Amino acid sequence: MALTASDIMTRARERYNAVGDDFFSDQMLRSLIFSAQEELAKEGWVIEKTYTTTSVADTRELTFPTNTLAIKEVKYDYKKLKKYTLAEDPKTDATETTGTPFGYALWDNVVFLYPTPDTSGDTIQIRTYAYPADLTQNTSAVDVPDEYKDDLINFLLSHMALKDQNINLASYYQNLWRETVMKASEQRRKMLRADRPARVRDEYFGSDPTNYYEGFWDGFTL
Repeated sequence: MALTASDIMTRARERYNAVGDDFFSDQMLRSLIFSAQEELAKEGWVIEKTYTTTSVADTRELTFPTNTLAIKEVKYDYKKLKKYTLAEDPKTDATETTGTPFGYALWDNVVFLYPTPDTSGDTIQIRTYAYPADLTQNTSAVDVPDEYKDDLINFLLSHMALKDQNINLASYYQNLWRETVMKASEQRRKMLRADRPARVRDEYFGSDPTNYYEGFWDGFTL
């Protein structure tokens, strides 16, 4: 069962001996939970979402799903698509290649499928690193994974102590929070490195070539 804002708020109040204390309103604590999730999402890409839609024949542009920070992968008919650059776009002013997409490119929060689908109804999956949804009520679900439960509580406690003008306690919990954010940032860097193929730079020629065109369809020329 997913954690809710109420779960985090209740635990924070219990640890701060502030159960039933109106000094820390529900709205204040919900806003703090959102801010904590926002920082973790932007620094560590800790929120993962999978969105599913269907293809429309002769339509190749897909708007980013709501709250998307970055695209992890795109699948067409359950087959993973290869990421290409805009320079490799097969569509020109005069021609538009259609068929079953095997690649995609990204620009201005739009996913471009290469080539343009020629069939309607095929399943498209987009896996994303996402921004948190707003917490409009206490029963709203928390978006970050459960493993960050205590870290969210620490973030709340730091601000509760700050509002109480307990600077030493606020600093203690703020330091714990900073450690969490640093670990999340390192995790993001590892994820990015894991997505890259290992390559060796040619020191003599000073180049680092990659073959962007591997897998492109027969007969396509630039």
